[in-house]
Amino acid sequence: MRPEVLRMRLVRRERPSAAMRIVAPLLAALAAALITFALLGLSGKAPFGGFYALFLAPLGSASGWADVLVKSAPLALIGAGLVVAFRARVWNIGAQGQYIAGAVLGSAVVVYHPQIASAWALPAMVALGLVGGMLYAAIPAFLYTRFNANVILTSLMLDYVALAGLHYLTFGPWRDPANFGFPGSVSFPAAASLPVLWPGTQFDLGALAAFGAAPLIWLLLRGTLFGFQVRVSASDAASTYAGFSRARVIWSALLLSGGLAGLAGLLQVAGPIGQLQTSIASELGFAAIIVAYLGQLNPLGVLPASLLVGLFYVGANNAQISFGLSSSLGELLQGVLLFTLLASNVLVNYRIARGRL
Repeated sequence: MRPEVLRMRLVRRERPSAAMRIVAPLLAALAAALITFALLGLSGKAPFGGFYALFLAPLGSASGWADVLVKSAPLALIGAGLVVAFRARVWNIGAQGQYIAGAVLGSAVVVYHPQIASAWALPAMVALGLVGGMLYAAIPAFLYTRFNANVILTSLMLDYVALAGLHYLTFGPWRDPANFGFPGSVSFPAAASLPVLWPGTQFDLGALAAFGAAPLIWLLLRGTLFGFQVRVSASDAASTYAGFSRARVIWSALLLSGGLAGLAGLLQVAGPIGQLQTSIASELGFAAIIVAYLGQLNPLGVLPASLLVGLFYVGANNAQISFGLSSSLGELLQGVLLFTLLASNVLVNYRIARGRL
């Protein structure tokens, strides 16, 4: 007689599990930590020492916490904007280009007025940063609503156009002649720089403002007509039945997410970096996509998610200096986290059941 064999199978839930929406990111983070531990061991490094350098050492001092907050701030700002787009089923993969566009347009104030001392300099740069990101997001919005062009492809390709434009400006007409030939604009004067709030660190007013965007986006989606339109607009038929234009929601979602990405770029060049340079193209726009999904497309969930990914950046730099690990470890951890999150999110719509063969 053939013995019975137990097997595990996935059974679709009647409705998505609210509890698993909270548990899934925690499972993903735990799985990513275990995989990282195993990779450290396979690389020939002491796994406990590498794990400590990555995840614990940055949190052992006030300066370490400040570094994590500074790295997390642009991720929280861009991620909050991407939540709006993704909730509206508008797949904006161009936040990196919009981030660069905002940094470039906002920096024009200093490039053309390097000795500016007006109190209006910083507000003007902030406004231009927002406008730069919005204008760059308007390109895929127009192509999508007018010609039905795939917004994933158009927004992604524009990332590389923005990067090429950044290199042209910082190596060419906007390069500071007093910078010994290195690419980059003139350094921003005090009137065009964000005030530091935490002495001895780079935590400034822009970082604080960036963390404040997520609660505002939550209120926008939760308690306004626009938030209702975003939730309903995933279906063209539902949009028509509700009496509003799907195209208008697409434009609004892309402009809002692009504007916040552009603002994040401006806050970086006017804050920790202090000038327009090629190093601003640090893949923050792509990392913010992971942040948005790790936060389960909830603006409030973006806050802890951004802190985790910010910890990856700081921890990878710390591990490189103190433990000799590769500087690419932060990007590797982001990739591992994305895959573990995708796997964990299956449990939101499915449950594990036991059966017999």
